[in-house]
Amino acid sequence: MANSFFQFKQFRIEQGNCGMKVTTEGCLFGALRLTPSTFNPKRILDIGTGTGLLALIKAQQTDAFIDAVEIDETAFKQAKVNFESSPWSNRLSAFHTDLLEFEPNHLYDYIVCNPPFFQDNQLGSNRQKNQAIHNSSLTFEDLATSISRLLNSEKGIASVIYPEYEMSLFSQKMQERGFHVVADIRVLNQRSKPVFRKVKSFSLIKPELEITETLIIKEENGAYTDQFTHLLKDYYLHL
Repeated sequence: MANSFFQFKQFRIEQGNCGMKVTTEGCLFGALRLTPSTFNPKRILDIGTGTGLLALIKAQQTDAFIDAVEIDETAFKQAKVNFESSPWSNRLSAFHTDLLEFEPNHLYDYIVCNPPFFQDNQLGSNRQKNQAIHNSSLTFEDLATSISRLLNSEKGIASVIYPEYEMSLFSQKMQERGFHVVADIRVLNQRSKPVFRKVKSFSLIKPELEITETLIIKEENGAYTDQFTHLLKDYYLHL
């Protein structure tokens, strides 16, 4: 049985009421450098925040003001508690709303999203978990359209994580809207395994240099790789 909380070095995630718990891929996504080193966002949006994990990692990394949108009321309340108990509560705001109805009074320099992606899989009996993992609650089209609407077109960057095939479909939607790839990261569980996830960053401004990398989570003996340890050492308690 999963713990009702996940303790990081600088914050704690209560997750007992969320359909999607803290995952290794979510932590990795938050920790990855997916923007140029000179990029300094002032306003960040976390789409589908769930427990608030990505928003909290970004709060630790930056001085930005961070908004987090969550459609599920129970998850929204959980994220709100996690924000309020963190060291950065004055910079974190949670909104209980459908992304398509979210109307902030400003645009965002950086948008992050760990979206639901299961498409044709049979729905389970847990409505909350279905909403968290099946893309019927946030389609490729809706996410791409929302990023286009909410991102600062002059300098903004958006980062998302998907399985490889789903990323190809989403990338096509972004390309149709004039976006360029800023970063393209392949994530493998082990060197001998196939690609587990793709992480990409997009911008309307064509980058001088695209960030590309292959990241491997574990060695063949099950130990974390030096790559993974370096990325997560500021967050995981025992690294």
